[in-house]
Amino acid sequence: MSFIDPEYDGGGDDDLSIKGEIETSSVPELLRSFLASGETGILTFRSGEVTKSLYLQEGKLVYAASNNPDERLGESLLLRGRISARQYIEAGQLIRPGRRLGAILVELEAIESEELTPAVEQHVRDILVDLMTWTRGDYELVMKEVDSQNLVTVSLNIENVILEGLRRSRNWSQITHGLGGIDVVPIKTGNTDVLYKLELTEEEQELLGHVNGNSTVEQICQVSYLSNFETCRTLWAFKVLSLIRIGQEGDVEGVRARERAMDLEEIVEKFNQMFGRIYTFLRGRHGDEADRFMQTALDEVSRTYGALFDGVDLSHYGRADFEQMLANVADLPPEQRRSLMVDALNELVFAIQLATRQRHGAEEEAVISGIIKDGLRRLGAG
Repeated sequence: MSFIDPEYDGGGDDDLSIKGEIETSSVPELLRSFLASGETGILTFRSGEVTKSLYLQEGKLVYAASNNPDERLGESLLLRGRISARQYIEAGQLIRPGRRLGAILVELEAIESEELTPAVEQHVRDILVDLMTWTRGDYELVMKEVDSQNLVTVSLNIENVILEGLRRSRNWSQITHGLGGIDVVPIKTGNTDVLYKLELTEEEQELLGHVNGNSTVEQICQVSYLSNFETCRTLWAFKVLSLIRIGQEGDVEGVRARERAMDLEEIVEKFNQMFGRIYTFLRGRHGDEADRFMQTALDEVSRTYGALFDGVDLSHYGRADFEQMLANVADLPPEQRRSLMVDALNELVFAIQLATRQRHGAEEEAVISGIIKDGLRRLGAG
């Protein structure tokens, strides 16, 4: 099967097209939008002298091409050591109209015929991953039928390609614009179809666990294992991929309304069940050190929440004394008392998680993170 030419000269006069500038959105957001709407046509991005064309068929990406000399199939195969420099030169000399490099390489037995499609898929992936990092240029979608007879079509996990590209972003202004700032509250969408397709790292999975519908981006940054930049970039990737959305005021109030509907003592008990499970695990691993560990985490949070934790001792079974905490803030109005106690206990949860990472390593932190995720789910915040 032959390859298409990498250059594309636009659609005919009767072809409907959509044009715009990359700066007004972003490449991954544009691509996701066009795929989600089931478009068929050729989506071309231009930046300076470089042009990349993506071939869409009923909402699926079937091919991509670039006019960048360093992004041709031959260079891709040479870079990966799949062909030699001599094979590359000889094949290039045989290229003629109607004879494409891939077919020539198969004829020269430089690659096996069954290697051609995987090689093209990797080539397309490389083009896309680089494209995801573009921040300037323009785009045009020409809606027309794609002649798949002249393509070596590919089948890629486009969600993972987009994620891989976004991991390489270095543009802070684009990231914060995409998120809407660091004061917004991300909320999980529950889109399990996309989630199951993604190959998330442990850090990315943990970060998604911190999205509880209550915490702002800035607050999530404070408890994330990743740097603030990486945390924001990953949250933006989650947003592009529809794993999260940015909550409106009513969304956040809805979470808080559910909290108010729960009895405060019941809330504290659910936190205590979480703390108790964490304590039991740490006790089994570190013996009496677990008492000191839990109390140190409490002391750290007490610096922010002052008198709330006066007389509270986590060194016995990891439980916070509800009656003692209530007595410490008895002079506050009920709503303020409730808010303070819930915020402080949330802070304590992530202080314990952070301390586990710092003192006991990633393996134990993974266990603690699992306990926390389950605990937050039971609280209705996960």
